[in-house]
Amino acid sequence: MTKLPFELPDLNAPTPSPQCASDDVKSFIATRRSTPIKTFDAEAPGPSGEELENMLAAAMRVPDHRRLGPWRAIIVRQESRETLGAHLARRFKDLNPEASEQEVEIERQRLLRAPVSVIIVSSPKDDGKTPVWEQELSAGALCMNLLYVTHACGYAGSWLTEWWAFDAEINTVLGLSETERIAGNVFIGQSKVSLFERPRPSTSERISVWSDR
Repeated sequence: MTKLPFELPDLNAPTPSPQCASDDVKSFIATRRSTPIKTFDAEAPGPSGEELENMLAAAMRVPDHRRLGPWRAIIVRQESRETLGAHLARRFKDLNPEASEQEVEIERQRLLRAPVSVIIVSSPKDDGKTPVWEQELSAGALCMNLLYVTHACGYAGSWLTEWWAFDAEINTVLGLSETERIAGNVFIGQSKVSLFERPRPSTSERISVWSDR
C-alpha cells in the first residue's frame, strides 16, 4: 500500500497543544511563495489520485463555523483537461468573436499547463445563522491551505481564478448551482526553475493599532 503524505487523526484523537512551537513550520511559512504558472513543467507528473485525495483531506482542515463545510473541490486531470479546455475555447470565442486563432488556442491549452488542477467551489449553506461572507472566507482558506499542502508534499502550486471563474456558462459546464461560485483554481505540478523572493507589501502601510483615544 502506498504511503500517503498526511497521517490524519481519528475523531476525538488528541492533537498537539496550540502552544507547541515548530521551527520547521516557522521557516515553511516565512519562505512560502506561489509558483508562477508560466514556470510549470507541463510534462512532469503530479500527485496520484489517492495522494491528491489525502492532500485535500488535509487542506480541508480550515476554520469552518458551525462545521457547514461550505465548499467542495472539482479535480481536473488527464484528458478532462482537454475537454474543459475545449469548453473554454468555445466560450472565449463566443465572448470575443474578433479573437485570433492564437488567442483561442491559449484558452484551449489553459488547463494543460499543469498535470492537475483543483477547482475550489464556494458552496455556502443557508442555515439562517452563518453569514455567506464568512462561508466564502472559509473557501478562500481552503485555497490557501491547499497551497501549503501542495508545497509541503514537494509540488509546485499556483492559485488562479482567471476570467472563466466568473462566467455563468462555464459554471454550468462544471455543474455549479446558482448559489455556488469558483473561489479559485489551484494548479499542482512541478516547476522547471528555482524561485526567488519577490517584493512584498509593506507591513507599516497595512498594519494599524486601534485605539478609541
